[in-house]
Order: sequence, then C-alpha cells, then structure tokens
Amino acid sequence: MPTVADLTARQRQHLEICVHEAGHSVAGVIFGAQLRTAVVSDSRVSGVEGVTSFSDSPHGRDEEITYAGPWAQARWRAGGRRPTQREMYALFDGGARSDCGVLTAAGGTHLGHAVQPVIERAWPAVIRVAKQLHRTGEVNQTDVCEALGITDGGGPGSSQLAGLRAGMRPVPPLT
Repeated sequence: MPTVADLTARQRQHLEICVHEAGHSVAGVIFGAQLRTAVVSDSRVSGVEGVTSFSDSPHGRDEEITYAGPWAQARWRAGGRRPTQREMYALFDGGARSDCGVLTAAGGTHLGHAVQPVIERAWPAVIRVAKQLHRTGEVNQTDVCEALGITDGGGPGSSQLAGLRAGMRPVPPLT
C-alpha cells in the first residue's frame, strides 16, 4: 500500500486540496450551515481544483468557515501539528488565494482564527471527509454529519452540533 511519501507532487496537491475542502465542509456543518456539496477534481485541462458550497450558513460564521480550509491544509502539511502563522501566510500566498481574498475583504486574514480549536477537536472527521473526497470527488451534508457522528441531520437547531461546538460531544476517532 503506498504512503504519502510515495505520492507524486500532483497527487500530493490533490490530497491537500481534499483536506482543504474537508476543512471548509466540516467547519460549516459544525456551525450549522447546510452543505450543498464539496467537490475536488483533478483534470489535465484545469489542474487540481476544489470548491465547497453551502445553501445556507449562519450569520457571522463566514470568516471561520473560510479560514477552516487553509488551516486544515496547513495542519496537514505540518504533519498534524498546529500550523504556525508563517505557514498560514505561505499558504495564503500560494494556493489559498481565494480564501485570502474573502478574509481580506472581511477585514483581514486573522479573522476566523477562532475556528482552530473546533477543527482540532473535529480533526478525525476532517480526515474522514478528505478520504471520501479523495476517493469519490464529492461529499454532501449527510457525508459530513456521518463523519462527525451526527445523527439528527445537523443544521442550526442541532443539539448534537451544539455539543460539538461546546466541546461537550466527541467526534468519533479514526480507526
């Protein structure tokens, strides 16, 4: 079975984008947004691309949802440890330009950093969602809720998601 060290640069980029979009997806669902879809494609024409879209998101959470993608990708690059601010800036200067633009327009790239402990607690779900994105190229609300161990469908009224946000409910560990 191949390891990450065996991947080509393009395969590694594809995996990183899967983790990036999984970060957006998991954060959005935890905060009560309705995930329409997250898609990652690897095309010879347009290269590796990813996009996550929500049909509805709670007011005031856009910056955190935006920050979650690059932060998850930076954590992946850092081998699972918390990324430094320098590593985040390097990512914003590289492939996360659209997220950087959204955060800058909102007031600065520091906005949304409060999502870090939420993503750390939900890291096993981020990895599960990234695996599914890598395998199938797409995830939806049901997939992310399953990765988080949520059985009530999620959304802004979910008591299970409130427990996750508060740190009172664990995310199922990786097996």
